[in-house]
Amino acid sequence: MAVTASSPVWNKYTQHVLRWEGKTSADPRDTAASCFPGGIHTNKGITFCTFKQLAPKLGITPVTHARFLKLTDQEVGRFIFEFYKTVRGPELPDSVGIALTEAAWGSGQSRAFKHLRDSLKDLGRPVISNSQAIEAAKQIPEKRLFDAYFKQRYDYLVNTLGGNPKYSMFKRGWANRQNAFKAIFTGVPILLPLFFLGILVAGIAKNS
Repeated sequence: MAVTASSPVWNKYTQHVLRWEGKTSADPRDTAASCFPGGIHTNKGITFCTFKQLAPKLGITPVTHARFLKLTDQEVGRFIFEFYKTVRGPELPDSVGIALTEAAWGSGQSRAFKHLRDSLKDLGRPVISNSQAIEAAKQIPEKRLFDAYFKQRYDYLVNTLGGNPKYSMFKRGWANRQNAFKAIFTGVPILLPLFFLGILVAGIAKNS
């Protein structure tokens, strides 16, 4: 089933974002402060600049700061879905498309695609362009590509950026967020079905 802004997997991802960015911010040190100087510039992970840019497209009115402060969780999911479309998520395996969205949300579209190209290189499928990367991604088992992408993203945030004294205070939070994100797409371990199969077999043996 294709991912949509109202599908269960997207709702799970939206809740993941809200878990980490579900509050408001008026921190003047934030680059988003220029969106609304001296006041709340970010709400539930959405900056006021992004709100003004996308709200008309999403039919959210009026496009005012007061309306911005009343964003619902469902509306936040619709904003994030625009990022999913920007990284061509619908053309990718579901979990990989959402992984690119998570990367674009935090580091921008260019970095999200770089992670994809680097992941494909690690898997022996080097590409030059983003379009080539999209096509190559379709030829690789989803979990294998997702795991490679996760490794690229984790290494970049935790080891590269986190190893920089300027960003070291964010290292633990980035690691925790990445691990929480991965848990959404881990799936049911094979041991769980085997566990229930064991119960079933034991029950049959007992009653035979």
